[in-house]
Amino acid sequence: MNVAVVLILALPLFYLGYAFYSKMIARLFDENDSNKTPAIALKDNVDYVPTNPIVLFGHHFSSIAGGGPIIGPTVAVLFGYAPVWLWLVIGSIFIGGAHDLATLYASLREKGKSIAEIANTSLGRTGFFLFIAFTIIMLLTVTSSFLGLTATSLTSKVPIESLHLDPAQTIFKTAVIDGVVNVQIGGIASMSVIVITFCSPFLGYLLYKREINPYLASVIAIIIAVVSISVGLKYPVSLNPVHWMIIISIYTIFAAGLPVWFVLQPRDFTNSFLLYGGILVLLVSGIIAGFKGVTMQAPAWNLSQASAKVGPVWPFLFITVACGAISGFHCLVCGGTTSKQLKKESDGRRIAYGGMIIEGIFAMCVLIAVGGALGFTDYCNIVFPSTPGVRSNPILAFALSMGLLLHKSLGI
Repeated sequence: MNVAVVLILALPLFYLGYAFYSKMIARLFDENDSNKTPAIALKDNVDYVPTNPIVLFGHHFSSIAGGGPIIGPTVAVLFGYAPVWLWLVIGSIFIGGAHDLATLYASLREKGKSIAEIANTSLGRTGFFLFIAFTIIMLLTVTSSFLGLTATSLTSKVPIESLHLDPAQTIFKTAVIDGVVNVQIGGIASMSVIVITFCSPFLGYLLYKREINPYLASVIAIIIAVVSISVGLKYPVSLNPVHWMIIISIYTIFAAGLPVWFVLQPRDFTNSFLLYGGILVLLVSGIIAGFKGVTMQAPAWNLSQASAKVGPVWPFLFITVACGAISGFHCLVCGGTTSKQLKKESDGRRIAYGGMIIEGIFAMCVLIAVGGALGFTDYCNIVFPSTPGVRSNPILAFALSMGLLLHKSLGI
């Protein structure tokens, strides 16, 4: 099937879900802007910080749409693009969006409490204990998984021939490994992360101490994001994956104790523009590629091979594709941070449900990139390698797929 058809069929459905279904959910929860949100009623400029919806959407979206909507669909392509497409559309509209918005409203009604704290009130001590136990197990599982994947992606090196680049090119820094010239892809992202993180307190200061216009802050954030990539291209950072795991763990401990406006929010706000840009590029290149006749390389249905590698379609497809369809992890964002920064209730629908819909679109773009641009044999070799000692690298598969999609559509 043509890649543009796969994408274009989904977009109107996402729009209808946001335009109609989200409003129905908002009415069920009696959305009312005359109600004071926890950010207003309990403002402390640490966790409870009234935030402009443009800034808060960026913070929220970056928190929920990190590696999940990339890794999930990339791995799930093995099942075939048809079941993944169906799950992304149905899941994000009727389950994921509803889950995120309902979680946000529940937290708003309970003074910004987390879902675990709400469980203590409504379900008693037993319910609270079970919810906390589940949350701890989920956090350990999710964070350990993403910690390893993040470290792998930040240290990724790709043979230059895989990118179809001239060995004499000077844009990317290279390193020779076992006689093969490799591009330091992960090193670019590593330096970008460092630059954005160190610039975040400055942006937070401008937003909350100097109270600059959020649109001006957006321009500054875009400049920081572009500069971070430029610096990464010039000075890629090359560290051992274990070192990155240690650095990220230490950063997380310190960042969690700082006021949300100081690092977390401005960093996510800046990162969001990289996500917006990436989604826009994927959308445009996917449609252009379709007009140029690019078709899906992955099979529409491939349940037997996927069942042998991943597990049966039920439940493993629905576990693999979480972000982009439905993710319980989002309740920690909606009820843990977003509800404490929301200025008015009507912003909640745009941020919580709208964020889920855009994440679904993001995941759909990943699906057409990986399933349409990358050869299926190459995909299997990268994501499900059969060579002993070779680790699965779905982030690399996506990066190569996006590069190939841009090349096939825009000639880049």
